[in-house]
Amino acid sequence: NYLINRNQLREISFTPPDSWPGDPVLGENFFQGHYNLAGKKVFSPKDPVWKVPEKDINWQSEMNSFFWLRHLKARSGSLARRHARYLIINWIEINNKWNETSWQIDILARRVSSWITNISFLLAEKDEDFSLKIRKSLLKQIKHLNNFANQRYFATLDRDFGIQESAIKKAQIIRGLLLSAICFSGQKVKIKKTLALLKSEILNDLNQEGIHKSRSPYTQLSVLANLITIRDALVTASLEVPILLNDSVQKMSHALRFFRNINGTLAIFNGSKKGEKFVIDKILSEADGKVRAKGPTSLSDSGFEKLSVSNVNIFIDTLSSKNNIRSKCPHSIEIGVGKTRLLGSCGSVHGKSAQWKKLLMSSSAHSVLIVEDTNAFSGIDSKQQTLTKRYKKDGSEIIELIHYGYYNRYSAICSRSIELGEDGKNIAGLDEIISEKFNKFAIRFHFSPDIKISISRDNKSAMIATNEQGWVFIFKGNANLNLDSSVFVEDSGKISNSHQLVLNGQTANKKTSILWGFKRKT
Repeated sequence: NYLINRNQLREISFTPPDSWPGDPVLGENFFQGHYNLAGKKVFSPKDPVWKVPEKDINWQSEMNSFFWLRHLKARSGSLARRHARYLIINWIEINNKWNETSWQIDILARRVSSWITNISFLLAEKDEDFSLKIRKSLLKQIKHLNNFANQRYFATLDRDFGIQESAIKKAQIIRGLLLSAICFSGQKVKIKKTLALLKSEILNDLNQEGIHKSRSPYTQLSVLANLITIRDALVTASLEVPILLNDSVQKMSHALRFFRNINGTLAIFNGSKKGEKFVIDKILSEADGKVRAKGPTSLSDSGFEKLSVSNVNIFIDTLSSKNNIRSKCPHSIEIGVGKTRLLGSCGSVHGKSAQWKKLLMSSSAHSVLIVEDTNAFSGIDSKQQTLTKRYKKDGSEIIELIHYGYYNRYSAICSRSIELGEDGKNIAGLDEIISEKFNKFAIRFHFSPDIKISISRDNKSAMIATNEQGWVFIFKGNANLNLDSSVFVEDSGKISNSHQLVLNGQTANKKTSILWGFKRKT
């Protein structure tokens, strides 16, 4: 505290823009004392919100980030401004000294960014006392941010949070570093240092297709949003935008469109969130001005393929051995029919414990073939090969996939073929295992919580009902069909009950084949 208190008070010479507008309705809710953040509702109309005994760490993080200030700004008016000032002054009084919660580097970086981008709103009415207090606090926090934000700290984030969440935190920190350097004069060295850190992260985390190494669509979206903010701040400050930054924004936005469902949300792979349509639209619009532009149907180097016809999307994790891209759930799928997510993984890892993350990232939490209830590409199989072939036949789109992710442990070569009929009413799949050993296997299909499923009396088929359509699941092969319970973790962290269809069996011959399919009822 002694070191970060030693600052020379300086005037704010430049205010970077806030690329993301607030919601006046949410601003009014905040003004009335409804602090609804991170899926948690807190009502504090009289007492300072910082004294509310709310223990939810995600709610605390969002509240201390001050990213909700944009909503009060959107609500506008003198009363909203005074309320924002009151909350800031109250926060400074309580959090003037370092503490491990509100001074956590990524939270601090978000708060610095929010105060800076909303400073014109906060200082619109001359209040020298408030101006002095917020500048003193900003400089103190910025000094702490610059002291700790480096590659060594980034490695700690990777270890503690996993790549899906740490990548977002690192992007937020770099944004905070740059905005804080731009808003005060005489910070050319810090700007240069921050851009060097940004370059290192981009080169390390993005491939040539513009896919983030987390292979998480929501992580991709969040990192992209931060890069856009950084780009726009440099442009507004009349500073040169690095070519690498511009190129990365273009590539990432184009690749992100691959993961969009018909309803505008994102496919859920590698612990991703599905996101909100209007937020995704806004980010893509700011990226390149092409909200409705079509994305690719293949990201072969990144290990993804998409079959899409007549209001049906099938996203497939194909993996890509040549680029050292692997997951523990090869050949996993997500299917969207109309505006409904039919099936896929068990949801988001964001904000979850290490134990939950391990479960949600496992093969068993995905719609895929699993051998001996273990993860593919683990242990001595971690560097095995994959093969992918895509083609059209009689109007249908077909993907053929092979992986050796169980070979050394179980002498098993797994293949999956998926065919989508040209009318979108028939989806056919074929899972095969070639093995010299007797291995138990399970083919899982995890359905979204709002999907209704009933299994036939002879256990040979299942009826599936969405809000819009009816489908029939059928299969052929030496396996038993079961309807089991499952879970789905919402973006908010809420855990919802759902169901899964499971085809259980054992490899009795050298080659075991299970044919399965979904047929739309008319």
